[in-house]
Amino acid sequence: MKRAFVILRDIFEVYLPVTAFVVLFVTFFLQVFFRYVIRLPLTWTMEIIVICFIWTVVLGACFTMRNRAHVKFTMIYDHLKPKPAAITRMIGNIIIVVTFLSLIPSSWSQIFFQGFQRTASLRIPYSVLFIPFVYFLISISYYTVIEIV
Repeated sequence: MKRAFVILRDIFEVYLPVTAFVVLFVTFFLQVFFRYVIRLPLTWTMEIIVICFIWTVVLGACFTMRNRAHVKFTMIYDHLKPKPAAITRMIGNIIIVVTFLSLIPSSWSQIFFQGFQRTASLRIPYSVLFIPFVYFLISISYYTVIEIV
């Protein structure tokens, strides 16, 4: 069970963002080539680039949080003694967990509410576009709880 969880987590936090970035990169060069060399702009490339960018950023943030490599603003913590710094950090983390967990139900319903809307060129449902956000909320909450513990 634990092995399956690790594999699934790696798929969402490593392989999907890397694949999305590669597709974004190739599509961007394809877009530039067709627009400026062949002088025949493609309409669908912008949609692919935006979707891949969203997936790369949102799922990549989960990976950086897992490795504790996410950007943190520690100016306040750096000026406190160890115990007050730990308490302040814990309070901040609790606020993050409560906020993110409270966003899951409304985000889930909003994503599937938008499922009837589709992108202009490729007709991809908006729910496919934004579904990684729910995983982001769950993942960040999970890693933040681990940090609290």
